[in-house]
Amino acid sequence: MKSDFKDKKVVIMGLGGYGEGSGISAALFFARSGARVFVTDMKKEEELKHQLKKLNKFKNIRYFFGGHRKKDFQKADLIFQNPSVPDSSPYLNIARENRIPIINDWSLFLDYCNNFLIGITGSKGKSTTTSLVYDFLKKKNRAILCGNIGVSPLKYMNSIKQDDIVVAEFSSWLLRGLLPVKRSPNIAIITNLKSDHLDKYKSIKDYHNDKKIIFKFQKTGDSLILNKDDEKSKKAASGVKSRIFWFSKRFFTGKGGIFVRGKDIVFRIKGKEERVAKISDIKIPGDHNLENILAAVCAAKIFGIKNADIKDILSKFKGIADRLELVREIKGVKYYNDTTATNPDGAVSALKAFGGKKKRIILIAGGVDKNLDYGEFAKTIKKEVKELILFPGTATDKILKELNVHHSVVHKMKEAVCLAKSFAKKGDIILLSPGAASFGLFKNEFDRGKQFMKEVKKL
Repeated sequence: MKSDFKDKKVVIMGLGGYGEGSGISAALFFARSGARVFVTDMKKEEELKHQLKKLNKFKNIRYFFGGHRKKDFQKADLIFQNPSVPDSSPYLNIARENRIPIINDWSLFLDYCNNFLIGITGSKGKSTTTSLVYDFLKKKNRAILCGNIGVSPLKYMNSIKQDDIVVAEFSSWLLRGLLPVKRSPNIAIITNLKSDHLDKYKSIKDYHNDKKIIFKFQKTGDSLILNKDDEKSKKAASGVKSRIFWFSKRFFTGKGGIFVRGKDIVFRIKGKEERVAKISDIKIPGDHNLENILAAVCAAKIFGIKNADIKDILSKFKGIADRLELVREIKGVKYYNDTTATNPDGAVSALKAFGGKKKRIILIAGGVDKNLDYGEFAKTIKKEVKELILFPGTATDKILKELNVHHSVVHKMKEAVCLAKSFAKKGDIILLSPGAASFGLFKNEFDRGKQFMKEVKKL
């Protein structure tokens, strides 16, 4: 494999900001393969210093920061496209005009690795579902976890074994990486299809079409798991070649899948039903998390995981970092980090998870809009939120147009946490669930969550 790239000129377009993400993993892989690597990034060198430390020992890497140059896309053997780089980039068009192949981490990985693949996508809930599927699988199998969780599959290119199961979270951008190799996961999950990323897509239809790539190349023996409670997901089932399994919080008849009946989680296949677990086995809050768990359990059952192992994992699963993550409880006040709620639907789910007759939520929200509708978010804030603290941005402007309530606008996380603490009384919940992107004040949503946790732990 490595010899295929020796002495090839490979341009890495976008090093990326994640420690084990697509750009940095590609740079490491090609450098170790003996390629002549050229990294070009819009960011300045100082902004990428943590990434560059990992590459310092390689003498076969050159760099250009603060932009891109036409000449670097006119003569190369390969162009590696970071998922954040749009297909419409004029520099990629230059590469196409010069007939230079454009690859990404998934097209490269799947070109060499034919492992059993379980892929999860959706507008919200995909990270929790992916992590739980991985927990189920690794109980009895060798498995790797990668994708949109910040870990490129290229990290495992030289260590993966033939029988390893690949469990991957796919964003809509990463799914486009499946097109060149015409391959979809053996088991595919779509958690739901909502509105998101309309700052980068012309329409919801275009966004959802990219999501559907997850089953585009599935064969008749493959499996697709869809949300029966989600209207857009139900429509996506038309023309699917693979076996469809449904998940629902309600009982449904006939079709295969998983559902809730009374206090039980029930799996049905070929007309036969079995009780897998109880609702009381679930330890994380929220109806949305019940949906995520049903999808993950369905995948586990298709794969053949035993009910006893499923119940054991469910009883221990406390969610994942940055998703309704309990950071700390201080004098009866609980602090939750839900920074990955980067769209209003995600934030609404978080508010409903803790909502009730008494307003006890102090919400830290706001940021940059992705051309989304904030009407429902505003209604839920009015119903469930005791105090509202907002970061400035275009999403915040939209929220305030929909909502005439007392609020505070802050520019730093320390200020937000201290203000929230001053509002809180015993029994209250301080919730970071922005419902917006983090651009400007934070490096990304994970940096936003990290700063929140840091300030909470200082209290």
